Amino acid sequence: MSVRQKKFIVLLSVTVFLSIMISAFTFKQQPASSSQEEKQAPSSESVQEDKEVMVEGKENPYDQTQRNTKEDLQSTKEIATEFVRAFASFNGENPSEHIEKAKPYMSEEMYQNYKDQKERGTLTYDKVVPETLQTTEVSNDDSDVIQWNVVMQGKVYDVEGKAQLEEDWYLVTLKKQNDGYKVVGVRVNLPN
Repeated sequence: MSVRQKKFIVLLSVTVFLSIMISAFTFKQQPASSSQEEKQAPSSESVQEDKEVMVEGKENPYDQTQRNTKEDLQSTKEIATEFVRAFASFNGENPSEHIEKAKPYMSEEMYQNYKDQKERGTLTYDKVVPETLQTTEVSNDDSDVIQWNVVMQGKVYDVEGKAQLEEDWYLVTLKKQNDGYKVVGVRVNLPN
């Protein structure tokens, strides 16, 4: 037998031995780990059932429908929608116009903040015309405020008058004031 053949046989033996050891080790570990996973990680259905049992009979702190009247929810939903209709309608030629349009829906403090910091258009953003608005509920654990998510779909015009469709999401926060509910905060296009 040549030296080359001896090296080949030794290398083949080592490879076969290592393969057998690795497969034996993983075979022994696999059943134990899968039964361990079954013990540690309950199914998502049982977790959901546990959560429902924990919440059942108690008030959900994130459900604002449980702590506010239907009238308050309906009126704040309408206020939030009308606020976004006015607030989103930006015009670069008159940059404070949308703030003045939204003033009846805002608290005095919020109005003053926006009035002091005027917005300017850009080359790609000179005018916004809201077309459709959809208002949806949000999870809210602050009992002092009511929040709504208003999705505005409309057209954005650049300085050349070219229109492009756009969708913006407004998280509107309302708080009861002396003269009814007013918008005290708005956040646009929050990251997920």
